Amino acid sequence: MAGGEVSVEEVRERLEAGESPGTVCGELAVGRARWWEAALVVGRALGLPEAELARRVSSDPDSAQAELRPGEEEFYGDLLAAIGVFDVPKQLDEREQVVMEHLRAALGAMGGIGGGHYVGLARRLVRGESASAFLTLVRFGPRAGRGRPQEFWAALLAAGDLLDPADGDERGTVAEALVSCRSRLSEFPR
Repeated sequence: MAGGEVSVEEVRERLEAGESPGTVCGELAVGRARWWEAALVVGRALGLPEAELARRVSSDPDSAQAELRPGEEEFYGDLLAAIGVFDVPKQLDEREQVVMEHLRAALGAMGGIGGGHYVGLARRLVRGESASAFLTLVRFGPRAGRGRPQEFWAALLAAGDLLDPADGDERGTVAEALVSCRSRLSEFPR
């Protein structure tokens, strides 16, 4: 299969059988001059448009390959997967769309965020993992001196009020995080 032609349907079958997009991409990249072609086949199998895939790699699909050498195709596939190139957007209902709008507003009011954390949050938003994104934003809080705290906490409070209070992770629940949001918002006069 290395470097040879493979159909979108064959790739779709591999993905449906449980193989990860990164693994499939890496294997398809072996023997190809341009590894991006492998990413395109995987993207098509997932139903992602080429323009969206290119946007996810900052419109420079060959940049990741330029940093790697032959024999590192598997790493290439894993790298693209890790930065969210193959994330399939969740179809959101109306309530979920409103939650996501509030979460994006909070992210915008945050005052900046490190690149790695931003990628993780962006991936959660694409995949519709609203409770996880909410809890992460509550833990981070706005950046001192750069963020807009009142706007940040108000947006999170609006998002959290629409989430299931029992949702959570090992660090706490939405209900617990909402208490923190209300407390933090009360620190800022309107």
